[in-house]
Amino acid sequence: MDRIKAILNNSPLVITLVYLLVGILWVQFSDQFVLASFNEPETLTRVQSLKGWFFVLASGVMIYLLVWKNNAVLNETIDRLTKSRDEFKATFKSAPVGIAHHKPNENWIQVNQTLCDMLGYKEEELLKLNFEDFIHPDDLTIGRELDQELAEQKRVFYKIEKRYRKKDGTYFPGLVSKSAVFNGPESPVYLVVMLENITEQKKAEEKLQQSVKAKESLLSEIHHRVRNNLALVSALFDLQSMYTENEKVHAILHDSQMRLKCLALVHDSYANAEKTSHIDFGDYLNQLVDFVQNTFNKENGKRTVKIKKEIPAVNLNINQAVPAGLLCNELLLNAYLNFYEDIKEPIIEVNLKELEEGVVLTVSDNGVKSSQKYNLEKPSSLGMLIVKTLNSQLRGYISITEQSDKTLFELTFKKRDLKGPSSAL
Repeated sequence: MDRIKAILNNSPLVITLVYLLVGILWVQFSDQFVLASFNEPETLTRVQSLKGWFFVLASGVMIYLLVWKNNAVLNETIDRLTKSRDEFKATFKSAPVGIAHHKPNENWIQVNQTLCDMLGYKEEELLKLNFEDFIHPDDLTIGRELDQELAEQKRVFYKIEKRYRKKDGTYFPGLVSKSAVFNGPESPVYLVVMLENITEQKKAEEKLQQSVKAKESLLSEIHHRVRNNLALVSALFDLQSMYTENEKVHAILHDSQMRLKCLALVHDSYANAEKTSHIDFGDYLNQLVDFVQNTFNKENGKRTVKIKKEIPAVNLNINQAVPAGLLCNELLLNAYLNFYEDIKEPIIEVNLKELEEGVVLTVSDNGVKSSQKYNLEKPSSLGMLIVKTLNSQLRGYISITEQSDKTLFELTFKKRDLKGPSSAL
């Protein structure tokens, strides 16, 4: 029985081949078998008649099996199609977004309940409406142009925001997605529409934008106050210098003013950084070098220190830019203050590079040798103590090279995104 069921469950071709094989054997050998078995004419006639009836019976069974198999396959296919149709209808009606089908001429084919609830119409009412009845007039033209592009197969789908009017006359923002269903290479059979009410999403975006604007305003105010306070402290140092005759105290106040200006430049760069926690450190360093050069050359009168610089754009986190800028400022101050009078052409070189191993900042001068200036193991001055501390914060590596004509100071550190305070001083 199992073998018979297996044969019947196979394709009708198997059954047909078996029938043909049995028929050929029957036609070829049945007559010979009957003549060999029976001699009387009456018996032969009766047997021949029974043989014919047997052939008719076998053919009927074969036809029945083929029809039964065909009906079984057909019924199974219909059941699957019915199940698939029911699942589609259930999905179509119960979808959490509005779904509809409409012809290219904007006549509705079907709509789901979510879309009806969204627009406030009953299904039979909505099917009678035109686009002008529930889409904002300013959004109709662009929508129809995009629908035409779908119909002409210039695009596969599109997604756009539109304003939709409910039955009560109020509008809501909707995000609509459309695609076209084709039954051939020509015009589409219908367009598939999916509509989502994004009112709550728009409210959340508006609140977020208001929050961002408030924080930007607060941050701008903070930077403004910081710059004002730095300018005030710098002015106080300047006033104190005017009433101080002690050269050592005067030098200390001057150096402090330079450090404050270095911080002020950082805040200026950060305030113009377009809503990011990074600044163009190269641009900031160029401003710092120019400021230091102008300040000292103005104070020294005829004695001019030449600065050679190669400083490209390098993007740095603000919490690395501050200590790196302060460190460079200390090196520049130290270089200016240690030029001897007998150096005819004092030169300072500042270079900035971004390599695979990290950011490399080099400052060199042809002034006093490094053994006198750059003792970082046991700092003998506030400047060198600041350099050592800032280098520790940057987790950098400092190398000092004495050449025949200059002393080269090189700082290398990895770029990192840091949060929190920008200085460990």
